[in-house]
Amino acid sequence: VTAVPDATHITVTRAFGTVAGAAIGNTVRLYMVGNAYEEASVRPLSVIIAPTRIINYTQIFRNTWSVTGTSAATSVIAGGSIDSESRQDCAMFHAIDIEKALLWGQLFAGTRNGYPIRTMNGLINYVTQQAAGNVTTLGATTTWTQLEAALDPCFAQVTDPKNPSERLLFVGGIMRRIVHAIARLNSTYQISTSETSGGLQFDEFRTPRGRFNMVEHPLFNAFGSTASWSKMALAVDLTSFNVAYMTGRKTQSREFNMAGAPVDNGIDAVGGTLTTEMTCLVKNAAANAVLYNATAGAVG
Repeated sequence: VTAVPDATHITVTRAFGTVAGAAIGNTVRLYMVGNAYEEASVRPLSVIIAPTRIINYTQIFRNTWSVTGTSAATSVIAGGSIDSESRQDCAMFHAIDIEKALLWGQLFAGTRNGYPIRTMNGLINYVTQQAAGNVTTLGATTTWTQLEAALDPCFAQVTDPKNPSERLLFVGGIMRRIVHAIARLNSTYQISTSETSGGLQFDEFRTPRGRFNMVEHPLFNAFGSTASWSKMALAVDLTSFNVAYMTGRKTQSREFNMAGAPVDNGIDAVGGTLTTEMTCLVKNAAANAVLYNATAGAVG
């Protein structure tokens, strides 16, 4: 290539290598295989890959626990005190709300009660918007070939060269059973009569392009074993996925009417509020994949 006149034309020297010059049809592919410059050449023009600007908003998560003063003073026969149990439950609810948003959140910015409110994009929406080819809705049955094809696109992008071919596969209960059924229907196995138990269970499987460590995610089963989330799988490249906190807004606990804590409007109760402001970071959406609607396994 000796010149690039515009975005759709190049000027070349033909038969530069060992292959003789020949007619080139409109559909023939040409490949760049490096570059070469003469001795004492002038410095070439710089080449840059322009990054795509992807934005996400920080989202404020808040959860409160509270028990009456009487309940807090009541002794219990088993377990911790009522206020400590309520505090632990609040922490669990706070974590669940954050994790759901990290997976299923969708971008929004507006106002509520006269103040700004924002929600963040989660991993699934990142993949849906930026790598639509990595989102697959499975059919009435799924073969091994179809499962492999649905997961294959996530290996076309590499985020971590040290570990390019491994993904964590979050699945719901139905999806996990379907993956097991696919493996069972497409495998030959023996169960020894000397064993005291039988059956198959595996948490890892391999395709020609990579390895998947399968984990049944509790939130995927949150609405029952027949819900659509239970039929899902989410292939995650952990090196592309992270979180970021607003400065000074990592989870804060503000308690009221506890020892050393301020009185809250004179209410005869104790409690506290957890507040976190953070966002989801996805550096390479195309290294992840989403599968929906696993229904039944099949041979193939």
